[in-house]
Amino acid sequence: MKRVMITGGKGMLATDLALRLNGTNQFEIHALSREQLDVTHSQDVFEAISNLRPDIVIHTAAMHVDPCENDVSEAFRINSWATRGIARACSANQAVMVYISTCGLFGDRVKTYTEYDPVVLKTEYARSKYAGEEMVRQFCDAHFIIRPGWLFGGSIDHAKNFVVKRYEEAAKAKFVNSVYDKFGSPTYTGDLADGIVKLLSTDEYGVYHMTNQGGVSRADYVRRVIKCFGLNTEVIDVDSSHFPRKADVPDCEILEGLNLKYLGIDPLPSWQEAIERYITSIYAEVKAGK
Repeated sequence: MKRVMITGGKGMLATDLALRLNGTNQFEIHALSREQLDVTHSQDVFEAISNLRPDIVIHTAAMHVDPCENDVSEAFRINSWATRGIARACSANQAVMVYISTCGLFGDRVKTYTEYDPVVLKTEYARSKYAGEEMVRQFCDAHFIIRPGWLFGGSIDHAKNFVVKRYEEAAKAKFVNSVYDKFGSPTYTGDLADGIVKLLSTDEYGVYHMTNQGGVSRADYVRRVIKCFGLNTEVIDVDSSHFPRKADVPDCEILEGLNLKYLGIDPLPSWQEAIERYITSIYAEVKAGK
């Protein structure tokens, strides 16, 4: 069995990665929470990887979008410098590194973005995450850089569970506002984990866009969530000015994975099907808690 270490072990993606990897009976999983391993402590990271001797390290821990704008130095310390330390430790211990990057690396033009489009780094988050990519490329030859879409999934108790938050909002209102001028590819963490497992069966290292298929506005995404929960709440289209935020996120974060296609790995299912499947899996639990 291959030994896998996962940073940010309590997160949505880390949780589903551990489940999927365990389900194959091919991996020994060590999902480390921030309390167990602070990735910004480079010496601790090096010692943890040297002692555990994982075959694969999946780096999911990160500082997220808006907090990066508020503390730029900390953004680069967590998303870039800490990634450097992990990459160096992986290289020294002959471990494959999987770095979870972001879809927010491109511009405002509404189109699908492939691995071959030039980056347009509009936010401190994007700059720090892309710098993390560069650290991986520089310090660890055996690497997969994964750029996912708008992530949803995990347990209903995860603080960043977008689907549950939208249900809770819609269940208490006759209408909700959602923006029509931001576009992306909703991506189920369970499906993403499945895609990563397939990629790990290869040694085709490089950059991969990995999302559920298709793109959608934030407003239509929310409509789909509400419909799948069987609610009649109306979604009112508004522009982004109704939800001001410090981070000037791109208008379009729709990704297309050409490299997976070239490798012969099937794309992830459509985002619509993934949403329905995920909500079906949590429906009873969500309803019972409200």
